[in-house]
Amino acid sequence: MWLVITETIAPLVSLFVFVLGTGYFATLLALIMTLNQAPTLAVGAMTGIFYAGLVFGSFRIERFIFRVGHIRAYAAFSSTLAAICLLHGMIYSLWFWMILRFIAGFVTAGLFVVIESWLLCKSTRINRGQVLSLYMIVFYAAQSLGQFFLTFGDPATLYLFAVSSILCSLSILPLAMTHVRSPQYEEPSTLSLTKLLDYSASGLLGCFSAGLIMGAIYGLLPLFLNNVFHNKAHVAQHMFAVIMGGMLLQYPVGKLSDIIERRLVLIMIAMATILTSTAVFFLPKDTWLFFAVIALFGGLTFTIYPISIAHACDTLDTADIVAGTQSLLLAYSIGAMVGPFVAPLFMHLMDGYGLFIYFIGICLLTIPVFIMRKVHKADTPQEDPILLIPQTSPILLELDPRSGTE
Repeated sequence: MWLVITETIAPLVSLFVFVLGTGYFATLLALIMTLNQAPTLAVGAMTGIFYAGLVFGSFRIERFIFRVGHIRAYAAFSSTLAAICLLHGMIYSLWFWMILRFIAGFVTAGLFVVIESWLLCKSTRINRGQVLSLYMIVFYAAQSLGQFFLTFGDPATLYLFAVSSILCSLSILPLAMTHVRSPQYEEPSTLSLTKLLDYSASGLLGCFSAGLIMGAIYGLLPLFLNNVFHNKAHVAQHMFAVIMGGMLLQYPVGKLSDIIERRLVLIMIAMATILTSTAVFFLPKDTWLFFAVIALFGGLTFTIYPISIAHACDTLDTADIVAGTQSLLLAYSIGAMVGPFVAPLFMHLMDGYGLFIYFIGICLLTIPVFIMRKVHKADTPQEDPILLIPQTSPILLELDPRSGTE
């Protein structure tokens, strides 16, 4: 496990800096749009457009990374995102922002494929849940800390946008300066959603449902909290609780999924999410108990995606992991694109609390599918799990600009 951490520390540090700068961005945009009295549907659409870009980016990202290498690809994506962050602060226009959010989604897809494929190729079936939980801990630690940037500046000024841009640029340094050689492969494999559905329908469904939930959380939960508290600081604190909860439960749930069947873990998460979503309706809002329940809600929902990825990759050959990551990200992105358009309908028909009815509905629909797949199809274990963790893995030699092929 320590060897894996050593070989993945550079992308994890880059991830931390990148997410620290962009983790509060969706909340910032939602607050600015609320201050400008933008309709709820427009707030949701802004998040949906971002994930539409994520979907579009998922189609061709793998071949671009193969052609230029992971490090150079990361540098290109992160630099583009830094410029986009500044452009948001320079011009307020819903249509212009939608264009920017689409491009931001496209390049963000590339950033996540670079980092996730690096980690997945360095892990084994035995420790994959723990490795992905470490990835998500770094992600959510940075995202939760990033929420407090909202309290340092006025959303109406360029300050917060500039901070985001600077951190996006700085995130390139850990990868650019690393001495770790990444794995090499001859040619990128292809793995369609249909083929992946045959290998792991539960993993694919888990990523899709995670997208449905996470898209609504990032795009609309700040709006719900703002309607409840009418206070920017309280919104930031409760978004911090959601994300911090997601960070704290990553390793225990990831470890649990390495011990017992991952589909069973997904079923347990979905059932617990229903209970916490129901509790939101009945608890007094300005209390520590509500704060704790919101944190637990985040802890549960934020673990669906990594456990689903780990479950799907358990059935894949090492050579298929990059393509599999791309397909799983595509499924997540489609869900995250659809969610912010569907959830506002529940909020409109059932007041703001309809958002949690939406979360409950998704879990109620996915639980029977997970149960049926668990009953009718056993896991397909990888042959030769011992062959994984090489000193130089075969997929990512293209990452290092010093590689002879670049």
